[in-house]
Amino acid sequence: MIISLLAGIIQNARNRRKEAEAQAKAQQALNEQQSRLNSFFQNNYYGDYLNRPEVQATLQNMQNQIRQQNEQMYGMNAIRGGTPESLAAMQNNNAAAMGNAYSSIAANGTGWKDRVLENYINNSMALNNQDYNLWAQKAADFRNAAQQTALWNLDTTRMYSQALLNMAGMGMGSL
Repeated sequence: MIISLLAGIIQNARNRRKEAEAQAKAQQALNEQQSRLNSFFQNNYYGDYLNRPEVQATLQNMQNQIRQQNEQMYGMNAIRGGTPESLAAMQNNNAAAMGNAYSSIAANGTGWKDRVLENYINNSMALNNQDYNLWAQKAADFRNAAQQTALWNLDTTRMYSQALLNMAGMGMGSL
């Protein structure tokens, strides 16, 4: 009787230890995911949108096109005998086009930044929900372990009481 009680207590302790180890690993994985998410957010939300590769490629292409147009413009003005005012007007148009490109990129950057923030919030909420579920599971495991211990104690007390009553009955029967 005592041996089975001890075996049950030992098995219960082993199960709780395994559950605690699994929950600790799950908590560590959640913490690592949150850390990576925070790092990604910091780098992308607070980073300079103009440094993104696709933006740099767009600006480089635009600058190359303007450079080519300027070369063509200087060549044609030399042949046709263009005025300095016409050159200045064309350069002004190119500068305006480049300014419009920067404005457009800045507008895209704002939208992109909003999406980064929205994705961060959604992913962070999902991780928080997983964290909450892990804590809820820990609480349920603790409650179940307490109930099992109480039930084992109750069963043990009942078995001892029954054994004592049986022994008392045998003792009275011999009288």
